[in-house]
Amino acid sequence: MVPVTLNPKHLNIQEDQDYRLIVISDIHGHLDRFKALLKKVKYKHDDYLIILGDFVEKGDQVIDTIHYVQKLDQNPRTFVLLGNCEWALSAMLSLPELASQIPIYLKRISSNGAIRDIYHRLHLDEHPDTLLGNQKQIYDYLKDELTYINQLPATLKFNQFLFVHAGIEKRKDYQNSSLSSLLEMQNFYHKGHILDEIVVVGHIPTSNYKSTIDNSIILDLDKKIICIDGGTGVKCLSQLNALIIESHHNNISYHQEYVQPLPIYQMTQDIVSQPQDIHKISYPYFEVSIIQKDSQFSLCYQQETNQKLWIKNEFLYMKNNKIYCLDDYTDNMLSIHKNELVKLIGIYDQYAYVIYNNQVGWIKYQYLTVKKSS
Repeated sequence: MVPVTLNPKHLNIQEDQDYRLIVISDIHGHLDRFKALLKKVKYKHDDYLIILGDFVEKGDQVIDTIHYVQKLDQNPRTFVLLGNCEWALSAMLSLPELASQIPIYLKRISSNGAIRDIYHRLHLDEHPDTLLGNQKQIYDYLKDELTYINQLPATLKFNQFLFVHAGIEKRKDYQNSSLSSLLEMQNFYHKGHILDEIVVVGHIPTSNYKSTIDNSIILDLDKKIICIDGGTGVKCLSQLNALIIESHHNNISYHQEYVQPLPIYQMTQDIVSQPQDIHKISYPYFEVSIIQKDSQFSLCYQQETNQKLWIKNEFLYMKNNKIYCLDDYTDNMLSIHKNELVKLIGIYDQYAYVIYNNQVGWIKYQYLTVKKSS
């Protein structure tokens, strides 16, 4: 059993003709969403397609996603890069010293992912083998898929762009960045780089970098960084993004599309909220303390960001005698006119968490009626 190499591969492509290039990252086993996005961007065989890693785990269609990606990769204009989740999947199933991590991993994740899927298919939950025996059985079942993953490159230099899953170190010889930096660097957008190329990354959901809940692509040409991870498989509120780069007579243009399968509702009357300061809870600062608890919302304090905000009670939970907010959260109370359309994130007792004009926030659920599905 041979895991992903510690000596990552680096590709270099030069295209002198006009081109259309589509970049998608962090699919995380959401094959239906991925196919819908390819359809929405009108992907064609002569487009360049770059999949920026993390197409496995955290979704319900991981193995089918691997097979679909393999099929796409038969096109010489498709390039699939290695992400930290592909590396971790291979290492956990290939290295004997990591066999003991499999049951820990299965307890930590929910009901999805390739390892859990095969664990059930092989009935290892009913008839477990030794730790090493379990590991070998799962590896053997996924041998072809892991062989494919193990040969994936870590970076792709394409004309004036450099594509990598997480980031690169501040060095001209980016190929000598550690594998950890390439696959799992934190906060690359804030750290920056010293290359002349524009570096395109996934890995960190773009909303983590913003003061509001916003999963759209960050295109910062001053920093020469583009971040495209829309949080699919990681955040309750997420989207799958596509960055579209077009070159026509060496003039570069950028476009973005996304898929966010949420039901559409319509307002039945005008709602006007009082002007307010809007707050956001996001990774990694989810721990809060409750100042005042009411029937729908609780006034909470978040120490690291020095924020007081009203959090919907359903978003609060206790672990190890500490109180946390469940996920990215905003206390934005929206003002919306009658007949306007909103995307429904969820219903929490008397209130609905919605998206309106790219703003996330709260309204009374009684003022909504079903319109259609997106």
